[in-house]
Amino acid sequence: MVIANRLASLVIAATLVLALPLGAAAVPEADHIHLELDALRLNVNDYSLKHQVKAVLTITAEDESRFSGADLALITIINPVGEDVTLGHYKYVFNEKKFKAANAIVVFKVVEDSSAPLPSELSNVPPGFFCADGPYHVSIILRGEVISGEFSFGPALGMGVSQGGEPVTNFCLAAEEPFQVATDPQEFGPVYYKRQDLTNFVYQLANMDQALEGGDFHAQVETPRYVFQVRAGKGDGGPTRLIDPARYIVGHEKHLIRSEQTATPLSFQAGEVTPGEVVVIDFQREDVPAPDSLFGAETASFSSRVLITDRVVFALHAETPPTPEELGQVSGS
Repeated sequence: MVIANRLASLVIAATLVLALPLGAAAVPEADHIHLELDALRLNVNDYSLKHQVKAVLTITAEDESRFSGADLALITIINPVGEDVTLGHYKYVFNEKKFKAANAIVVFKVVEDSSAPLPSELSNVPPGFFCADGPYHVSIILRGEVISGEFSFGPALGMGVSQGGEPVTNFCLAAEEPFQVATDPQEFGPVYYKRQDLTNFVYQLANMDQALEGGDFHAQVETPRYVFQVRAGKGDGGPTRLIDPARYIVGHEKHLIRSEQTATPLSFQAGEVTPGEVVVIDFQREDVPAPDSLFGAETASFSSRVLITDRVVFALHAETPPTPEELGQVSGS
């Protein structure tokens, strides 16, 4: 009977825990500032390199007068060689008071895109501003208060695609030939093949007793963690199909999205890609520093989360060899 009661309690409590937003922190108190900073370095086909720093401030307060001037907030980033940029908000949203408190969301975006080197919507810092891994010093002036900290990118990921021992060029694959994918680092993990909220996945794997007895439970975050997947689909858009994840998810079975470790190079055979399809190879690392470890503020109630992402994507068009007619060759009579 005792065991039965214990199991019943676990089931009821588990239902309550999993009904909450997974991985969510405790509800912030009134007059609270929360910073979420996402730093992305994205390499596409070894052709363009994009850096983006997105900072989202969520301000919660009972007194709506506390939001006066929040839309005038400024962000300053100083790079490793001492260059600095200061920008106003990209987006500002104020939500009127409901129940106990109102809130405002201030969004900043700092972007450098090598395919658009001049200051524009795609690149609002000087060329070469994100010249190194880091550290990048960040400060935000909000209503006279200062939020400050720093972040660094990890070692840059590398990836290459080859056929017949030669690198693939011009964004094209020969559909009738095998192809190989190599990465730097060659070994990495834990690795997932689905891009989703990985924190939620880890939470679901956590020991239920630990969650129940720990009160405000937070699953241990895997860092770094990797995503690797190879997909193919029609070049004009639409759904894509995953090409055999068993190559990089060890022991892969249906619904298994994670492996402790994988290694490259990986080989894909002729015929796995149909002529006319586009093959997309996605390699990503996420570094998740401990909450509140990189940023601080003068305000008494402040919290922060930082996510640093390094991503390499190759998009390649699978083609067949040109016919003699297409080459302008006419057979003899």
